[in-house]
Amino acid sequence: MAALVCSVPILGALLALCGPEAPTAIGYVEGDHVRIAPIEPARIEEVAVRRGDRVSVGQRIATLERRDAEIALRQAEAAVAAARSRVEDLKQGARPEEIQRLEAQIRSARARVDQLERERARQEALFARGDVSAARLEEIETELEVARAGVAELEASLAVARLPARADQIEAAEAALEEAIAARDAAAWRLSQRVLVAERAGVVADILRHAGELGGPDAPVVSVLPDGAVRLVFFVRQDLLPRLALGQDLDFTCDGCPSQAKATISYIASGPEFTPPVIYSRKERQKLVFRIEARPVADFGLKPGQIVDVQLHDGGHGSD
Repeated sequence: MAALVCSVPILGALLALCGPEAPTAIGYVEGDHVRIAPIEPARIEEVAVRRGDRVSVGQRIATLERRDAEIALRQAEAAVAAARSRVEDLKQGARPEEIQRLEAQIRSARARVDQLERERARQEALFARGDVSAARLEEIETELEVARAGVAELEASLAVARLPARADQIEAAEAALEEAIAARDAAAWRLSQRVLVAERAGVVADILRHAGELGGPDAPVVSVLPDGAVRLVFFVRQDLLPRLALGQDLDFTCDGCPSQAKATISYIASGPEFTPPVIYSRKERQKLVFRIEARPVADFGLKPGQIVDVQLHDGGHGSD
């Protein structure tokens, strides 16, 4: 009957029964799982999810031991406080106690100058009457000059003590403060990472480590399959490659899939390989094929490992 219908040109052009069917490739669904792991080694205190649980963005996945990270943060905060105090000290000059000591020395030195000035006046009167020698008067003059020089030196020291540190010293201290702040922020961030959270919504595919075990960058705790993070994987012979192109939409079918399910080709292998064991058959095992990957255009509820049939439309275009 189909041959009779197809013999009528108009009907044959309209009906899908006419002409050869597009070849079909058998493939499977592969998931792009995300393994959630600590940024640094730490003991796992609690795993807050179970296999099959749905997780939302930001949901707690696991809690890690925090004590060492808390100690590191306290040390970093103390370093910031010390660096900030250093900057403030340099900007203010010497400590108040040191300035008070210099002021006391200046008062004492000035009192000594006053005492020597009175003694010089007395010695000058005695010298005028001839009661003391000129040598004694010169001795008093020398002591007075030395005392006045001492006062000047102490006053200069006090002026320097009241000045802030040199600009380069202050800049170096401020740079050290910025470095300490950065180290503190890094320590705070590392502490926050002791709680593992989901970065994307999805389903917990597997629990890889449990409470009491050691997690780390190479020791993930949980595997999550994010929503929509699946792709179709299928293999085609070389003579079918001209039908396919990156970005091309293809129809596919599977158990439970809608009738208009489509996927977009995202990868075409540059070289062939033998038919993989996952779709092994006695007929196909010796054939060289090319791996093709395609992303579903919508969430069709596909599960990793699910078998799909992909229609390979001719001419590099998907069906409309």
